[in-house]
Amino acid sequence: MNISWLSVTVLCLSTLMLPQLTYAQNPESEPLISEDKGLVNKDYVNKELANKEINNKPSAQYPLLQVDLQFTGGGDNKLKERLISEISLGNLKRDQYPAQTDFLFKRAEQEILDTLRALGYYEPSLTKRLQRSAKQTLASFTITLGKPVKIRNINIVIEGDGKKLSAWKQFKKFQLKLRKGDRFTHQNYTDTVNALNNLALNEGFMDAVFTKRNFKVYPHLHAVDINLYLDTKTAYQFGQVNFHGNKTIQSSFLAKFAEFQPGDTFKNADIVALQKSLIDSHYFGSIRVIPQFTEQKNKRIPVSVELEESLKHHYDAGIGYGTDTGARILFGFENRLINQQGHSYQIDSLFGERAQNFNFNYHIPGDRPAVQHWNIGFGYEATQSDTLDKTQKSVTADYNFQATPSWLLNPFVSFESENYRYKNAPQELVQTLLLGINVRSRWVNNESYPTSGYRHSATLRGSFDGIASDSQFAQIELASSGIFPIMDFWRLHAKAKIALTAADKNQVVPASYRYLLGGETLRGYAFESIGLPTSTGTIEGAKNMVLTSLETDYRISEYFGLGAFIDAGQLFDTTESTDIKVGSGFGLRGYTPVGMAKLDIAWPVSEPGQQDWRLHFSLGFDI
Repeated sequence: MNISWLSVTVLCLSTLMLPQLTYAQNPESEPLISEDKGLVNKDYVNKELANKEINNKPSAQYPLLQVDLQFTGGGDNKLKERLISEISLGNLKRDQYPAQTDFLFKRAEQEILDTLRALGYYEPSLTKRLQRSAKQTLASFTITLGKPVKIRNINIVIEGDGKKLSAWKQFKKFQLKLRKGDRFTHQNYTDTVNALNNLALNEGFMDAVFTKRNFKVYPHLHAVDINLYLDTKTAYQFGQVNFHGNKTIQSSFLAKFAEFQPGDTFKNADIVALQKSLIDSHYFGSIRVIPQFTEQKNKRIPVSVELEESLKHHYDAGIGYGTDTGARILFGFENRLINQQGHSYQIDSLFGERAQNFNFNYHIPGDRPAVQHWNIGFGYEATQSDTLDKTQKSVTADYNFQATPSWLLNPFVSFESENYRYKNAPQELVQTLLLGINVRSRWVNNESYPTSGYRHSATLRGSFDGIASDSQFAQIELASSGIFPIMDFWRLHAKAKIALTAADKNQVVPASYRYLLGGETLRGYAFESIGLPTSTGTIEGAKNMVLTSLETDYRISEYFGLGAFIDAGQLFDTTESTDIKVGSGFGLRGYTPVGMAKLDIAWPVSEPGQQDWRLHFSLGFDI
């Protein structure tokens, strides 16, 4: 009796353990899937699939797995690719484990519906089919999207001390992705929530919280209502700014670079501006501006500035070639720090076949060195062409004020002595004391390869006879250029310049302030070959000018592209003028860290048959 019960017990245990032993001997007989309340851990599944791919490479005996997705009444390839990338089934390449494929195929329906809902489609319908053959397993889905939900009402309310900031109005007008009447997407909603949070932080409201944050979807009405209520609470302020690592410059001078004072509202833009202005000063090799959030007291955040000194002296040297100036050698020297008040000086020189210059410039920081400074300089400049030889010496003083990040004001005074001679004309010497102002505005979205940007400038200058001057005249120059995107890597450049001079007939205007065209200013014509004819049969510069250019370039590779252009210009005085001159052509473009290199072939379109084509080469930034 005892033996019989023992035999039965052993037999039962063996029967129960048999499936477990079988599974242990065949560990790949079932797919490895982790589930939690009906949801598959997608990352875990993908990891296991990757491991199987590595350890057990699929062979031709397993059918290829293809996912096909079609729409009825809407949808495009972009949406199709998005849906396929979101379903776990799309990660399988072969139908190696049928049970796993069946599970993921079944789950794909919910994954597709969840993705469509996030994209604003709350009432889609879907049919699916799984077909197997010896060589291929096809998972096909047919989707009817239905009408998307659109934003019916959107309420963004800012409360607290920061509610009157202009930054909120600018955000709503220019950056808000949620617009009434637009299709609602979860991503745009999340981006808006994050943007509002970041805006509050950047404006110094570190404790800002949403008191209401939701969206309500009404699928049967195809509408969604959004409510975002942000309480900014009170702002934090700047504490003391402490400089570390500086040994040669007075801390009181460095403090002037900060455009904020202790007690001012903390703004991240001011931190960025301080770091940029210190970098632009060239006094230091490494700069770190670090707000000490953990050390704030009474909502005042101290700022630590860590500095590493740079090399005091800087040298530049190079060689180049331009069709206007010929071969040239360049040399530059800069003493970045003369004394503890931040004074510096710079020397630039160029020695070329048809151009030479030497400039010494002494730099004195202003009371706000980040945005204002003085320059005192001496210059020598000489150029030679088939039309004009001139030599100019000058002593200048100017003041630079960066009124905004894009606008620069530059009043100046300059005493100049110019010796010049037009071909077949006598040599002349003119001295002028010039007073004037230059206003510039510039913005680009990328320095090395801008796809959008502009540069505008206006210069007004005048000289008065009898005050250390031999001439009296007034002149205004207006110039504007812009870069506009046509499509990826295809740009359009537009430029225009006009110069007008007011002077009596008996007044001599120096050659530097009269205009000749040709060369890089008007391609297709020789350098400074276009001017006003004189009674002696030669030409001279005009007092007034209009010049325009339209150019396009297409970037084929990282370093190479093609371009085409058309230039047009006209010179005129009170009684005489040239015909409108037009040059056009095409060329090669090279994209370098120091700007775009252009090698152009151009023809004088306005004078067909009278002049041959010309080559033009230049190197520099676009605007």
